[in-house]
Amino acid sequence: MSDTPTPDKAKPRILVVDDVSENLHILVGILRNDFAVIVATNGPKALELATRQPAPDLILLDIRMPGMDGYEVLHRLKSDPATADIPVIFVTALAETADEAVGLRLGAADYVTKPINPELLLLRVSNQLELRRHRRRSAAGVGSQALLRQDKPALLLVDDIPENLHGLATALQDEYRIMVAANGPKALELVTGPHPPDLVLLDIIMPEMDGYEVCRRIKASPEGSRIPVMFVTVVDSVVDKVQGFAIGAADYITKPFDIDEVRARVRTHLDLIRLQRSLEDLVDARMASLQEANDALAESKEKYRILAEYSPNWEYWVDPHGFYLYISPACLEVSGYGPVDFIGDPDLMRKIIHPEDLPIWLGHDEKVVTPGGHRLTPFRIIARDGSERWIEHVCQPVIDVRGRFLGTRGTNRDITERVMAEEQLHLAATVFANTSEAVMITDADNRVLTINPAFSEITGYTQDEMAGREPRLLQCDQLDDDSYRNLWASVEASGRWQGEVCSRRADGSDFIAWITVSTVFRDDAAVHRRVILFSDITEKKKADNLIWTQANYDHLTQLPNRRLFNDRLEREIKKAQRDETVIGLLLIDLDRFKEVNETQGHETGDLLLVEAASRIRQSVRDYDTVARLGGDEFMVILSELQGGTDIGRIAQDVIERLSAPFALNGNEHFVSASIGIALYPADGTGISELIKHADQAMYLAKDAGRGCFRFFTRALQESAEQRVRLAGELRRALEGGQMEVYYQPIVELDSGRIIKAEALIRWKHPIQGFVSPATFIPIAEDTGIIHELGEWVFEQVLGQTLRWRRTLGTDFQVSINISPVQFNPGEQTFRRWIDTLQSAGLPGSNLVIEITEGLLMGTDPGIRDTLLHFRDAGIGVAIDDFGTGYSSLSYLKKFDIDILKIDQSFTRNLAPDSADFALCEAIVVMAHKLGLKVVAEGVETELQRELLRQIGCDYAQGFLFSRAVPASEFETLRLGNSPSGYHSLPESLS
Repeated sequence: MSDTPTPDKAKPRILVVDDVSENLHILVGILRNDFAVIVATNGPKALELATRQPAPDLILLDIRMPGMDGYEVLHRLKSDPATADIPVIFVTALAETADEAVGLRLGAADYVTKPINPELLLLRVSNQLELRRHRRRSAAGVGSQALLRQDKPALLLVDDIPENLHGLATALQDEYRIMVAANGPKALELVTGPHPPDLVLLDIIMPEMDGYEVCRRIKASPEGSRIPVMFVTVVDSVVDKVQGFAIGAADYITKPFDIDEVRARVRTHLDLIRLQRSLEDLVDARMASLQEANDALAESKEKYRILAEYSPNWEYWVDPHGFYLYISPACLEVSGYGPVDFIGDPDLMRKIIHPEDLPIWLGHDEKVVTPGGHRLTPFRIIARDGSERWIEHVCQPVIDVRGRFLGTRGTNRDITERVMAEEQLHLAATVFANTSEAVMITDADNRVLTINPAFSEITGYTQDEMAGREPRLLQCDQLDDDSYRNLWASVEASGRWQGEVCSRRADGSDFIAWITVSTVFRDDAAVHRRVILFSDITEKKKADNLIWTQANYDHLTQLPNRRLFNDRLEREIKKAQRDETVIGLLLIDLDRFKEVNETQGHETGDLLLVEAASRIRQSVRDYDTVARLGGDEFMVILSELQGGTDIGRIAQDVIERLSAPFALNGNEHFVSASIGIALYPADGTGISELIKHADQAMYLAKDAGRGCFRFFTRALQESAEQRVRLAGELRRALEGGQMEVYYQPIVELDSGRIIKAEALIRWKHPIQGFVSPATFIPIAEDTGIIHELGEWVFEQVLGQTLRWRRTLGTDFQVSINISPVQFNPGEQTFRRWIDTLQSAGLPGSNLVIEITEGLLMGTDPGIRDTLLHFRDAGIGVAIDDFGTGYSSLSYLKKFDIDILKIDQSFTRNLAPDSADFALCEAIVVMAHKLGLKVVAEGVETELQRELLRQIGCDYAQGFLFSRAVPASEFETLRLGNSPSGYHSLPESLS
């Protein structure tokens, strides 16, 4: 067949698959009257049609086909979720039970053998379609409760041969409850008994009463009429099968049978009977609902009469000729005329309408049907007492099922008070619509009733968007739930509230509003309306906030500035005083920030400060205050502490974060932090006192080598006070003649001769006596007095060296220590020194400048230039305390160093085979290889001197030879020094 019949959408769709045209003609002829038939002549075409929409409701499938047989087609259909639920019936010439079993195991719904019996085929197709509809309704939940079974279905097996009964019972007992009967009377007894079976499997050939008679009697009984009966017999003629179906059999299974086929057909018929019972239950439920509806209708009629009698509206019903059939008592209350008046004068309604509004009444025809009825424009009537009343009129023609006009049903509502109220509100509405202030009115449940145009202009919300919603719609994220509830709690308590609130526009942007909430009460004091007025004060707030921010926050880091810091610290002190808690105050100073700022530029310095502020912020708690006081100084307030145990950990975390590299403009920069810590109330109770003590502790951290923190102590306070006092007295010490230069001998180890001296400044305080240089030199460096002291020392050494050149020899050298701070003004100071030497006639070779290793690490190019000027003038350069700093070997050649002075920390514990001995030897060897001389400091024992001499050290100084002494004593010491060594030094000067 080449042409496919056009499917009828109203009929179930059947897909017929067979490669033989004659078979297709036969099947189409059997099915075309009841079904829409589509055909396919091979497996691939069948699969394609099965997936088209609309999909077939059932498929009749041949098994033996070329290319792809029916088994393969069935397997693919069941494997595809889109076609898996389509029932498939094999229609084939393969009559073997093994073939039928294979099909059923693959998922076939039924198995029909050729030649085809039309009546049997139509019955099985109808059964499968009905079963599919049932399954779909069950899956959708239709009647699912009615189809549930709490126990296994019961099967009645009827056969006079025990072996047959035993075989069926054994195969089916796992899925079903089995009942058995060996003859027809016993079967009828069980079917009509108190527990009838759900399905009967019945043999035909039995003695006394054959299966046909048993089936006929089962179907004739009330109990058995709804029980499906399946014949299981060796009788296989078509005539016998048709006879069985005619008396009510549901199916026909021929012996010998495949048990899988039996199971499949039993399940099918059980599903069908359950569907039938479900549908019957639905019909019963619908009939009960219909009866309830009829009862409800009668009740509603009575209710309508009662409602009409007691309704405040004026209800009426007139017949087709305009005469009143009914009019409610409310007409008397509204118009002053009673029902009798209107019944006696059908034209009374027209007569009492105000003459100016009469055209409204005359303009409608009550007999004309319109959707929703006639709703007239409100009009006035003149009541019996002469007063005017406003009426809202609605009416509707009454039409019966045959379209006949039966009269008019209508309602008149008195709206006089509403009209008067609307007139009173008109003026208020004009003001409402034209004011520049936003207005929102809510009901008692806080639902928005209306808004004015200014509201829409400010917020962006329209009337439709706001109506029925809560004002909370305008709440922005900054207004938390507690604040919102507190606002409305105040309104509930007093009826009013006024204040500033953060709100949100329709576009999501926030704005600041000044809001006034007022309440309109009813006569019984219940809430009637809320009136909410507000104006947008965002720009004003921005201006105020900008002024406040500029006054309280650092513009670079956005941290609190000194003003806001003082304010917060004052508040925290009051809180800590009340709660008896501790406050930690951290003063953070960035080490070496100045170098970055000066060498890389202020832009890089600013970026570093911003990043440093962020790192400090990350090191503390959210509620702690981090402020920038200026420059590279930051302050942190650690509040609500129960003790000081966590402060050190926090301070160390800050130091570690700030020590990490700063990636700025593609380069890495390194700084560290020195932190001073003061505690409230232990270290002070006032703001200035706490800051001062934290500052003192910070300087103690710097003195300790930087990159660390120190707590303030009372000893530190005393030391700081002493530093301040000494700083003041140090300025007067030079003028008062309290300063003196002492000289310590430097001995040549091989000869024992004193051939050099180190100039050391001494301060003899008039009260305290000698003040240690370790005490006053740092003060002089911090206060800048070091420059005056340096100039004074240079002048003293210059004059003394000139004298010693004449008395001690032209090759005698004197060393002068120069502080790194003295290099800050630049090289002009030292150029002046060189000029002064030349003017005085003193060769540069008589002087040695001693510097520290740290000075060589500086990036200032002026340092190298100055040292080169010294070299050009013949002045020697020595590195003091060598081995304790960070200088590399390259610096020794770069800056033309002449002398290395081994720090006394290496010589103090000098002993054979010690690490210090090895280090000293290494320094000496290295220096000599570079052409440098070596001086060992702090030599105090004979063993130290001998060990240094053994490793080739050039010179030594220390208490073994002499302490630093005044110039006059040094001359005596030097002149008494014999070539044999230091043993000839005066004992009193050693």
